[in-house]
Amino acid sequence: MATAAGEGSPSDAAGAAGNGRGGRVVRPIFIIGAPRSGTSITTWALGQHPNIQSMPETAWIASLAVGSVLSHAKGSERGRYSHLSNVEFPLDRFMARIGEAVDAVVHDAYADRCRRVYGEASTQAGWQLSPAQLREPMHIRRRGDDPKQRWIDGTPMNSFFIAALAKLFPHARFIHNLRRPDEVATSLEGFDQVGAEPQSLKQGLATWVAHTENAWYAERGMGRERVFRLDFHRLAQEPEALFRELCGFLDEPFSADCLLPLQRKVNSSEVDDKRAKNLALLRESRAFSDAQAVYDAVSQRPPGDETEALAMQVLEQRLADYCHGRSIV
Repeated sequence: MATAAGEGSPSDAAGAAGNGRGGRVVRPIFIIGAPRSGTSITTWALGQHPNIQSMPETAWIASLAVGSVLSHAKGSERGRYSHLSNVEFPLDRFMARIGEAVDAVVHDAYADRCRRVYGEASTQAGWQLSPAQLREPMHIRRRGDDPKQRWIDGTPMNSFFIAALAKLFPHARFIHNLRRPDEVATSLEGFDQVGAEPQSLKQGLATWVAHTENAWYAERGMGRERVFRLDFHRLAQEPEALFRELCGFLDEPFSADCLLPLQRKVNSSEVDDKRAKNLALLRESRAFSDAQAVYDAVSQRPPGDETEALAMQVLEQRLADYCHGRSIV
């Protein structure tokens, strides 16, 4: 059937969904898994790559992803009398279009941030950090001609909305930072050292399980083509090998700049001396036994080439359960 002048066919529009400015494919990177698992340092390290922007925790992107699911439902609730359901406009295509707008906002905010931090010249080819600035290992931009086409978001709440984020960005990649549950719980117990709300050991274990289970379902549901397992201890033990693998997973050339933030310890809750003591206490805890069982199961099953439809269905159902009975208007 012919289309009106200036309009593309539905199939053309569907094929273009997920593309950003200038037809560029939108390929963000999301860190998932438990907090206190090296999520911040991974964000900063990859953010030194010439093609990847680091940014503060967003929260609004996951929030908008859920709101978009709810908005699609609102626009489809009355069958042929509702705008979206009138033409059977699919959720996946709707979400990908929203994702394109999110990508544009992220790039606009990044440009504004660079101007605020480094001045207008930072957006021009040929600009680079001064020798004094280079003494600091973490920067949001290192050279004016770095493309910075992609961005990485390490917001902890992303672990709970993976299904929505995967719809918003069909070409996104995910990094699952995995750390032992007792280490995470101990670190969360000392969270007040970094200005956050501390958690009891039992609460910390529950936090670890909730985040890690979702990340594991993502690994199984999307496979290693879209989800990378990052062992926390590799950040200190073999950083170059790790980031070479990460860059390969992201289809980006390796950049030694990614190793610069790993030269110093950041965001520490100063609980190294507590770990052995807490582990002895936790061994008597049922909550720890349950968390350790999850850790053992996850550790023994790294992401594979095959994907499990049932695992993705679990994440979809958790999103549906969260959205049930909610409305944004």
